[in-house]
Amino acid sequence: MLNGKKIVAICTARIFEPTQQRFLRILSEKLESQDIGILIYTMNSDFLWNKDKYYPESMIYDMVPYDYADIIIVMDEKIKSRKQSRKIIDRAKRRNVPVIVVDGKYDDTVDVWFDYDPGFEKIVRHIIEFHGVKKPCFIAGIKDNKFSDDRIAIFKKVLAENGIEFKPDMIHYGEFWADPARKAMMDIIESGNIPDAVICANDVMAINVIDVLKKYGYKVPEDIIVSGFDGLDEANYCTPKLATARCDGEVLANAVHECIERCMNGEVFSEKAIVPVLETNESCGCKCTLDNISTTLVYRLNDNFYRYQDDIRIMYEITTAIHMSKDAAAAAECIDHEIMQNVNCFMYRSCFDYEMYYYDKPLLSSEKNKFKLLYDCDDPENRVKDINENYFYKWLANKIEKNKSALIFNALDYLSKPLGFVCYTFKGYNFIDYAKSASITNTLSMGLGSFVQEQHQLCVAKRVEQMYLKDQLTGLLSRSGFNKEFTALCDIPENIGMTITVIMSDLDGLKYINDNFGHAAGDNAISAAADILKTSCPEGSLCVRYGGDEMLAVYPGDTDTDSIIQNIDNKLNEHNAKIATDYKVSLSCGSFKTTLSREFDLTDAIKRADEIMYRNKRSRKAEMRKTAK
Repeated sequence: MLNGKKIVAICTARIFEPTQQRFLRILSEKLESQDIGILIYTMNSDFLWNKDKYYPESMIYDMVPYDYADIIIVMDEKIKSRKQSRKIIDRAKRRNVPVIVVDGKYDDTVDVWFDYDPGFEKIVRHIIEFHGVKKPCFIAGIKDNKFSDDRIAIFKKVLAENGIEFKPDMIHYGEFWADPARKAMMDIIESGNIPDAVICANDVMAINVIDVLKKYGYKVPEDIIVSGFDGLDEANYCTPKLATARCDGEVLANAVHECIERCMNGEVFSEKAIVPVLETNESCGCKCTLDNISTTLVYRLNDNFYRYQDDIRIMYEITTAIHMSKDAAAAAECIDHEIMQNVNCFMYRSCFDYEMYYYDKPLLSSEKNKFKLLYDCDDPENRVKDINENYFYKWLANKIEKNKSALIFNALDYLSKPLGFVCYTFKGYNFIDYAKSASITNTLSMGLGSFVQEQHQLCVAKRVEQMYLKDQLTGLLSRSGFNKEFTALCDIPENIGMTITVIMSDLDGLKYINDNFGHAAGDNAISAAADILKTSCPEGSLCVRYGGDEMLAVYPGDTDTDSIIQNIDNKLNEHNAKIATDYKVSLSCGSFKTTLSREFDLTDAIKRADEIMYRNKRSRKAEMRKTAK
């Protein structure tokens, strides 16, 4: 429970599919009526093509509140990975949370599943027995696939019971998909052995078989009867409407809801089976039982469709705007758009450590619970905020209470690395919202993922620029850095006509230090002299390592250069007394003042300060020789 409210967490994938959306809507509305909070954790893809591949999207199942959930529902057939389902189940079991698995069978869960075989047998018997078909063929799914083989066995069984001889050429394979099914049907037609009925192992294949038959001039059902299996929505929108056996979402939702209630009442049981419902229709010669689609419904679907096309363009612009944002606050500002009105966005804090390349390093366990609330659709000012786990669950409890409808969670990922997640707080169960959620998640993933990458590149570029503009030994400006800063200074109109002060300094006896104490000692002497020069000059001075042991300070303004030079000498004396080495660090300095004008010649000003510095250096050497005698 969370804040006294019971919680049902649903782990699934591809909620934008119509059958999924219908199931979730019906189940959620039943739970809402009982004041139960619903949290839906979904991937926008599934594990169908590679069950062993790492999908960063699957991190969303890590966000399931196992410590607060009263029931966890795993849509096993939607996720299509027993390994992933098992991971969710094990986490729940460690916390003694009951798990209901839909369309899957596990030893330690309540399994709700469609008993496909009796359902498929219903449609086959209807075609063979009710319509009196004598020469059928069967387009199965994938060869050696369990579902496909089971349906072939049922086909053979019904043929045998009706005295029809089975022949191997009655079986063809459409791989449960469109193009292979179309090819299988074309092969049947071109063989010349035309059946009086084509029974298909699923609706997708059947819809494509009808299309192929029409292209070859055959009428369905007058010339050839066609049937499918599954009960996809498309079965009712093709011409003719398809006879099938429907794995009905409402029946499934009712069964799952019943199991939830039984689990919450402490009842112990292992499974509940559902038989698909026979749905006769035009493609087998029966009367259509579906009412005609109303003009209002068509208008609404068209309106939503064309608006959705506009939304795609807007999403592209949002992706670009986020990518080009100067900082996280600006990126969050881009999410503040009407199309994102139900979006709440969280990112791992480590995404914002731009010094490190986020996509190169693994996400540590210590980072997985450290989020930044980037955007809250109900409180747009509450953004770019570091949060802890306690804050998040208080936030979540408030959203559940305020929103009533199910909250939907999607993972953000980019370059095969999770970035965080999105929580959608849709008001109700509009199909277009569910369909659009995948595109919005992709928009944010692309925008924020490239933003993180861009910020790192800018950080690296800035670091390289600093290396280029700063002298690494002394920390003073390099010549390039000085030229850039001085040019910027001269470009300020208010600075024209003001006094400009130039101080040139040169380290005394560097060769002696290098030859007698090593180059490391010489580097230390240069570094100490540079630091003293910088701290002795007024704030705003441009201090630069001009040569090997030459250092320059340029100050935009009038100042007492004698005091500065005296301060340098005093600090050097303090330094020498402190380090107590066998050599002394000293600087010879020279200064020159002039007026900054449009015609100002920096090279000439430096030359003049340099001449004075060398004159002082010669005087200092002469004085030292005189003292030595």
